[in-house]
Amino acid sequence: MKALVYTGPEKVEIQAVPDPQVREGEVLLKVGAAGICGSDIHGFLGHSERRKPGLVMGHETVATILELDPAVRGWRKGQRVCFNPLVSCMKCGACAAGRQNLCTGWWLFGMDRVHGTYAEYVSVPASQLHPLSDALTDKEAILVEPLANICHFFRISMDGVPDTMAVWGGGTIGALALVLAKLRGISRVIVVDTNEGRLEVARKLGADVVVNARTEDPVKAVRGHTEGLGAEYVVETAGIEPARRAAVAAGRRGGRVLFIGMAQNDSALPWVEMIRNEQAIFTTFAYAPRDFATSLRLIESRQFDLASWTDALPLERGQEGFMKMTHAPGPTLKLMFTV
Repeated sequence: MKALVYTGPEKVEIQAVPDPQVREGEVLLKVGAAGICGSDIHGFLGHSERRKPGLVMGHETVATILELDPAVRGWRKGQRVCFNPLVSCMKCGACAAGRQNLCTGWWLFGMDRVHGTYAEYVSVPASQLHPLSDALTDKEAILVEPLANICHFFRISMDGVPDTMAVWGGGTIGALALVLAKLRGISRVIVVDTNEGRLEVARKLGADVVVNARTEDPVKAVRGHTEGLGAEYVVETAGIEPARRAAVAAGRRGGRVLFIGMAQNDSALPWVEMIRNEQAIFTTFAYAPRDFATSLRLIESRQFDLASWTDALPLERGQEGFMKMTHAPGPTLKLMFTV
């Protein structure tokens, strides 16, 4: 089969790779669309220790069932599906507690030596499948996996409905956090970014305030739009030290700051100030199966639409797609490859 293979920093190419084998309990999928995640971009740049050359990346997927292991029940050939790419053991304490994202043995498609979905076919455990309505377009369905991350971190870190929220980063995760925040009833949402195209998208998606960090001090701007108090809830998506420090500085006393960005491992933060301000600090990783199911229900409800800012390219133009999303995404929030 053809696949888009990561061959080195900032380089992917189409190669012929062996077809996947359908193991016990698995189904063979024909990939229809596969999205570029921020973690795939880290891999493309050579910044991910768990994505080495020779790997087929990709885990955001819309597909159709081609074959089923004879032991699999409840699914049929030709059925349109997406799937949860984070596979857990379902035996450890974390899994038993419904925190499968913290499983001691989790693995992810498109990471380590497990080939992902930038390919014609992939074989996945049937337990990971979710049916997709034919009414949903690929551009809608491709957002189920990234939105699951937001469903998860809202669930674990948000107590009630805060009055104000600031989002550092207006990419896919930031935009989805914005639309879910407005659906939850948060009255004032401020989005901070350096990309004017993405800030304009944030305006159209319902942001009450947008701040270009290239032209104004984002901390002062957030505080200026929150009566000098700071945002009650802050989400940091960039994952770099300046953004992390700014997110803390823009947070309210007694507020909550959530970190999801993973670009940089080590960052200095003002711990004494954070302690004195009694800021609650949260971190978040991926999602549990219930969050994935919640995300799918939200996508199916069509209460928001990001399709206008989702682009598609054939898999053969993978190098072009990665270069665009890495260096010049403009207003594009999601790019998916069609296979």
